[in-house]
Amino acid sequence: MRHHLAGRVRSVILLPLLLMAVLVGCGGEDTGTAAGTPAAGASSPGAAGGSASPAACPTENTRSFAKTRFVADLGGAAFLTKRYIYDPYQAGTFQKGADGRTAAVVKAGLAAAASAKLLSNARENALANPTLCKTVATPMASAIATLSGVTGALASGNLNALGTLGPALDSIRGAATKAGVDVPEREVGLSGS
Repeated sequence: MRHHLAGRVRSVILLPLLLMAVLVGCGGEDTGTAAGTPAAGASSPGAAGGSASPAACPTENTRSFAKTRFVADLGGAAFLTKRYIYDPYQAGTFQKGADGRTAAVVKAGLAAAASAKLLSNARENALANPTLCKTVATPMASAIATLSGVTGALASGNLNALGTLGPALDSIRGAATKAGVDVPEREVGLSGS
């Protein structure tokens, strides 16, 4: 009976995590810009995921409402990460034997997938804005990579990286504030919308 229950718990945890992995890989890109689409052969700064050097940053917005969309996406990612990953980690909810661990792990996996997508969107919007491109676009890549690794960390039991997520997002929000863009947390559901 115990072996059967352990198999069911793994199924409950792994099925949503697999679904998240598929959904995270299926995000559409916004190709529309305020001034139309870029000319043929032109590329956006940091499009390959590299760092955005100030010389590669645009001189004007290349996407409609880039700063507003950046604030909404980063605020949503900060909320999801804090509520479903960082706070439960700090409370010890992910430790073996903790009350509500299974539900917390599933929610954390869903939140990680939604947050990674929101951060990816926020980074694209940061790359489309001259000020944000120079100040916050580069550090966002490491936060996205860390969030993408949350699923594996939860599955393997290696939870050390989870403790860095809250401070990493606070650092990005702080850099945005220094650039004159306040990013409050924005309550969103686990779907990231």
